[in-house]
Amino acid sequence: MNVCRIKTTTLALVTIFAIGASAALLAGGSGASAVAGEAVATSQANADAATHAFGHAGGSHAAIVDGFLSAYTGGTVPQGEATGEVREFTLEVHQIMTEIAPGVEVEQWAFGFPGETPSVPGPEIRVQEGDLVRITLDNTHTQPHTLHFHGIISVAQMHDGVPHVSLQVMPGESYTYEFVAANPGTHAYHCHVDTFTHHDYGMYGALIIEPKDERVVWDLDVTLILDEWDSRQTSSNAVHDPSYDYFLINGLAFPLVPDLEIGEDEVALLRFINMGYESHAMHLHGSNFLVTHKDGYPLSAPYQADTLHVAPGERYHVLLKGRDGAFPFHDHMLQYVLNAGVYPGGMHLMVTGGAERDAHGAVVEAAHDQHAHAEAPATEDLPLLGDTEMDIVDFAFEQSVIRVAAGSTVTWTNRDQAPHTVTSGRPGDAPESRAFDSTGMADGGMQMMMQGDSWSFTFDEPGEYEYFCLPHTNMVATIIVE
Repeated sequence: MNVCRIKTTTLALVTIFAIGASAALLAGGSGASAVAGEAVATSQANADAATHAFGHAGGSHAAIVDGFLSAYTGGTVPQGEATGEVREFTLEVHQIMTEIAPGVEVEQWAFGFPGETPSVPGPEIRVQEGDLVRITLDNTHTQPHTLHFHGIISVAQMHDGVPHVSLQVMPGESYTYEFVAANPGTHAYHCHVDTFTHHDYGMYGALIIEPKDERVVWDLDVTLILDEWDSRQTSSNAVHDPSYDYFLINGLAFPLVPDLEIGEDEVALLRFINMGYESHAMHLHGSNFLVTHKDGYPLSAPYQADTLHVAPGERYHVLLKGRDGAFPFHDHMLQYVLNAGVYPGGMHLMVTGGAERDAHGAVVEAAHDQHAHAEAPATEDLPLLGDTEMDIVDFAFEQSVIRVAAGSTVTWTNRDQAPHTVTSGRPGDAPESRAFDSTGMADGGMQMMMQGDSWSFTFDEPGEYEYFCLPHTNMVATIIVE
């Protein structure tokens, strides 16, 4: 997760209401100029005025249309009109294998800076409004590629990265793309060769143009890129025909997505970017947030919400204040909170703040995690068992930890009315990676243990085996084999 902590000497924490106080909230978020030739020279005051004329909630329809017609909405900005620094970057392309969920490794085509580890998403590129940006694509991969700058309106056609109207960079070749950073905001870069396929292999990253004289009211600056993944896809397939089974935030599915830590006295700027092909409804428990920008442009009337719909290609800015406790932030299109059909997984992260408090406001000494293992007794205190029988009852495995000798057979019997499974590993693990699984998923099956059913497994290899129930992932236990 790309997290940037902002150091400021003072921070005015104010309650912001979504009623037309508008773009002045984040004054630096505007900056679009009236004409292309003056794009980076427009004063902040003029930019604010243009923003109000263009989209103020109280403006007439005609005024809004006139504001649009007179505004800079795209056009090549000559390099000589850059007012900032020359910023140069080089991106390479590498084929890598990456773990996106516990035990699930996939093939990726990843961008990376020279000498650094390539990744999906690619490295975040940040520049300042007015900079002359030069990004060299060094194609170290086996496929032709380009760079398209999603959301950048000052770029010349030849530098837009669309092969049939510009060029493509063949394997072993390089090309330098150039543009003046005229429109600030959260944007993206991605390959535009066979876009459907190359995107699905992870060829994208965040491109952020920071406005001049931006009013920073946040302590953390966090980029969250959404995407879907087919864990079975491989470049050896003749046709790319994906069926997505993992859903990613910054290239990872829950539980691998890091927590987002926001202190009770802190404010975070969250930059949502949807680089996938599905829409996602990101919902926050226990709090709300302020939506301030869409696609890099300041909203004339920022609004408070607890659910944000992010369509493919869209980018949003959200301000979020910290609070006590830990609460989920997840896709409320719940088919995307699964790992290969198993809940919880996918687009889910935890927002953590101050200490947990009970309903009376008192600090709770220990945090709760219903998906974590209960504290296990010391191994030396456990008897070494041989063949063992164990009930599944009241939605729990009868013994949370047992110790058995190698070669022993453990038999589980379901006493509940609800069906259960005995599945090794963690939720979201690939079926083929499981040491044992009563469902038979690795062989294409899906056998549930109904009430009264028993299932056995013989443990020949020493080790520590965690296991759980697929439909009830809070049911967890461990077998130690010696």
